[in-house]
Amino acid sequence: MVSQWQTPIPLDEYTMNRVVVYFYSDNQWVPIKYCYLSKAISLYYQALLSSARELIIFPPDLDPNKFE
Repeated sequence: MVSQWQTPIPLDEYTMNRVVVYFYSDNQWVPIKYCYLSKAISLYYQALLSSARELIIFPPDLDPNKFE
């Protein structure tokens, strides 16, 4: 999925910020974990290697299911 919301990996100063990890299934975003950004980045790469499933990381106050 190509998204205009995609951004590069942030600087070290943001690695301890809380985020929500989502995956896309059955036409909806499914939250799977609340964690620190550093852990979310690690999970992202693990998911790509093990299941070929792409995870998306969002700030905790943003619900991607409410996008039009």
